[in-house]
Amino acid sequence: MSDRKQQIVRAAFDIADERGLGAVTMRAVAARVGITAMALYRHVADKEELLDGVLEILLSGLVLPDAAASSPWDVRLAAMARATRDLARRHPSTIGLVFLRPGQTPHVRRIVAAIHAALADAGVPERDHDRLERMFSTFVAGFALSEVSGRFPSRSGYAEIDSEFDQDLADLCDVVRGCAARGA
Repeated sequence: MSDRKQQIVRAAFDIADERGLGAVTMRAVAARVGITAMALYRHVADKEELLDGVLEILLSGLVLPDAAASSPWDVRLAAMARATRDLARRHPSTIGLVFLRPGQTPHVRRIVAAIHAALADAGVPERDHDRLERMFSTFVAGFALSEVSGRFPSRSGYAEIDSEFDQDLADLCDVVRGCAARGA
């Protein structure tokens, strides 16, 4: 990616982070980097490519556990889940992109591969990896987005929400164990 394209995508990310995804327009991004909207098209094909770049910046902040470090699969899935919630808390206006963009960017593929590796380590048959990855990803991203959008009432602060999240995650790991047992 050229330096100018990186600058443009970063400007779009900053606009989304500051004012929400709806504020990301070609005109707003062009104004932020000091060029005309038409000049953006020399660097990005369209708004879709721009939003893919924003998603890449967002997901580059997601630290994945190292599968080679020999952590158990459920510990790695839990670490990914918690890192996603932390990412959503840092970028509440931008996290919704994970539901709006098709999962074709390099960082999305890296995350999916990490989940698939954890599922393989759990003993889940390969035929079930895609389904369980979608279940895990949708649960985690949905929970994180719901949390930062204020959907969960703050009865007693984050401690209660954290406890509910941990229980839901444990239940999901039980589903993975059950799938592995059926496939064995």
